[in-house]
Amino acid sequence: MEWMRRDLHHGDLGLSDDDLREMYRFMLLARRVDDRMFALNRQGRAPFVVGSSGHEAIQVASAMALDRDKDWVLPYYRDMGVALAWGLSLLDIFRAVFARGNDSFSGGRQLPNHWSSRPKRVFTQSSCIGTQYPHAVGIAKALQIKGDNAVVAVYGGEGSTSEGDWHEAVNFAGIHRLPVLFIAENNGYAISVPSNDEVAGSIHGRAIGYGMKGYLIDGNDPLVVYRTVREAAERARNGEGPSLIEAETYRYYAHTSDDDDRLYRTREEVEEWRRHDPVVTLKQYLIEERLLSESDEELIAKEVVAAVAAAVEEAEAGPRPDDPYSHVYARVIELAPAALYPEPAVIGPEVNLITGINRAIGDVMASHPDTVVFGEDVSGAKGGVFKATQGISDRFGEARCFNTPISESLIVGLAVGMGATEVRPLAEIQFADYIHPAFDQIVSEASRISYRSNGTWSCPIVIRVPFGAGIHGALYHSQSIETYYAHVPGLKVLVPSNPADFKGLLASAVEDPDPVLILEPKKLYRLGKGPYPEGDYKVPIGRAAIRRNGSDITILTYGAMVHFTMEALGPLTELEVSVEVIDLRSLRPLDWPTIEASVRKTGRVLIVHEANEFLGFGAELAAQIADKAFEWLDAPIRRYALGDLPAMPYAQELEDMVYPNPEGIIRHALELAKY
Repeated sequence: MEWMRRDLHHGDLGLSDDDLREMYRFMLLARRVDDRMFALNRQGRAPFVVGSSGHEAIQVASAMALDRDKDWVLPYYRDMGVALAWGLSLLDIFRAVFARGNDSFSGGRQLPNHWSSRPKRVFTQSSCIGTQYPHAVGIAKALQIKGDNAVVAVYGGEGSTSEGDWHEAVNFAGIHRLPVLFIAENNGYAISVPSNDEVAGSIHGRAIGYGMKGYLIDGNDPLVVYRTVREAAERARNGEGPSLIEAETYRYYAHTSDDDDRLYRTREEVEEWRRHDPVVTLKQYLIEERLLSESDEELIAKEVVAAVAAAVEEAEAGPRPDDPYSHVYARVIELAPAALYPEPAVIGPEVNLITGINRAIGDVMASHPDTVVFGEDVSGAKGGVFKATQGISDRFGEARCFNTPISESLIVGLAVGMGATEVRPLAEIQFADYIHPAFDQIVSEASRISYRSNGTWSCPIVIRVPFGAGIHGALYHSQSIETYYAHVPGLKVLVPSNPADFKGLLASAVEDPDPVLILEPKKLYRLGKGPYPEGDYKVPIGRAAIRRNGSDITILTYGAMVHFTMEALGPLTELEVSVEVIDLRSLRPLDWPTIEASVRKTGRVLIVHEANEFLGFGAELAAQIADKAFEWLDAPIRRYALGDLPAMPYAQELEDMVYPNPEGIIRHALELAKY
C-alpha cells in the first residue's frame, strides 16, 4: 500500500497529551509482551504463543476510542493491544501463557490470548474463526432492547470475514441497526493464504450491501484509527447503526510459534512494512510534538520491561491447574430415583402438545420479563410454521418476539451473546433437519462457555427444535438429532412428551444457567394430548418419569415413542406381560438412578426410539446398563429403532414400513419376555 501522511493533531481529536502518552505506553507494552512470549517459547518455557506485533495501532487506539467503563469488546486471539488497553491484567496474560491454574481467563483450559473478563465486558472467546460475530450482535441486540447506550466492538482478521458467521452477523446488524462495530484487521494473510486468494473485492466495500457505513483506513496510524473508531461509535450511540472498519496493517512475526512464515512471504516484504511500524510512527509524532523527551522515552521503556519481567516471574511461579472436571456445567443436577419423587397430579384443561407449547411460552414470558423469543417466522400473524408462537408478538411486543433471517448459526450465536447480558433468549430452530449449520455455535461455543471461562461466564439459553418423523415429512423434515447433541458435555438435552412436561421443563430450562436444547416431537404436536397445569409448575431437569409400573420388562423411551409405548400396554397386559415404562424426558443429564432401580426390578430392558439404531441414543443406554447393571439382567438388552437409513422416505407406505409403531413394540416386548 502507499503510505499517506494524515494531517491530524491529537488535540483536535479530543486526546490530551497524557492520553497520547498512555497510547504509546500501551503500544510499546504490547510489543514487548509479544517479544517476551516468543522468547519464552524458544526457551521451552511457553509451549505455544500467538503474535500481534505490527497490529498495535489498530488495537490500542480503537480500544481507547471506546468507553472503557460501559462498552463491550470481543477481541480475537491476536488482539494483545486491545486486551492491555482495555485493562486486562498483564499478570493474567502471562498466567495464560504458562497455563497456570490461577489464570482468570480460563484457569489453564484454553490456549494463550483467549481473553475473558466479565467485570470488564470482554466476552469469553474460542479459537474458532468467526464465531464471535454472532455473539457480538447478540450482545448489541440485547443492549438495544434494554435501551442501554453502549457499543459493542468485535474484532477479527480479514480471513474471518469469509466465514458464514461473519456474513450472517453483519446482515442481522444491518437489518436491526445495531450499535456494533466490526473491525477487520487486514494483515494480508490468513496464516499463509494471501488476501487476494481469500477476499473477493474489498471488505469495507461490502458494507453498503449490508446497509451500514464502511471505512478503509491505515491501521498503522493510531490517530486515524482513533478518529475513525470514535466517529463510528458516536454514530452507533446515536442510533445510526453499525459500521464496518477495514484497517490495513501487517504482522511482523509468524502466525503463531508453530508457523514458519519464511515459506510464504519474503524478508523484503516484511522490511517494507516495518518502515511503517505503528510504535515508531507514534513515537516520532510524540517527539515532534515535544511530548516525549529522550529521558521520558527511556523511562517508559524501562517501566514496560520491568512490568513484563515482574509479570513473567510471578505468573510462572503460579499454581498448576489440577481440576479438569470442574465447570463443565454451571449447574450440576443432583439425581435420585424417580420413585422417590412421585409425579404430581396435573390439573387443568386437556390440550394437545402444540397448544401446550404456545401457552407455556406465554406463561414463561409473562413470569420472566427478561425473556426474548426469536427465530424464523416466529413473529406476526404466522407465529411459526407450527403456530407455537402464535400471538406472542401481539401480547409481548416485537422487541421481545422478533423474526430472524434464515440463518441458523446466527440464531444460536445471537442467543449466546444475549445470554451474556442476562437476557433470557428462547431461540427457535424451525426444523431439527436445519439445525446443522448451527452445530459449531452449539457444540464449540454454547456448550463450552462455562468450562472455557473457568465458570466466570455461563450460557443461559434455551433452543427449541421440532424433531422426529411420523408426519410424512420425508428426508429433510423428519430427522432425529438427539444423539449428536446428547453426546456433548456442557449441553442439556430435553424431550417432553406431553403438555405438562413441556411447561414444567421449559420453566426449569429458562432458569437454568446452562444451554438447554428442547426437542419437541412433531408427531405429538396434535396427536399427544394431556392436561395443561395452571399456575407455577416445574419439572426438574434430569428426572425421568415412570409412566407405568411393571415387573417383567423395562421399556426406556422418550418423545413420540412414549405415546406408542402406552398404546402397546393394553395388548401386552392381556398377554400377561407386566411392563414398566420410563419416559426419560431428559437425555442429558440422564436419570441413571431411575433406570438402575427399574432394571434391578425387571431384569429385562427394551429401548425404543425413532432415531437410527446404530449409534443411536439407545446404544449409550445399552452400554450404561451393561456396564453398571449387568448382574441384574436376565436377558440381553434389546433395541427397537429406525433401521440403517439416512432419513425417512417420503411415500407414506415407505414411512409406515420403517417408522417404529405400537405393533413393533409389542412384538419386541414379547420376544424379550420369552427369553
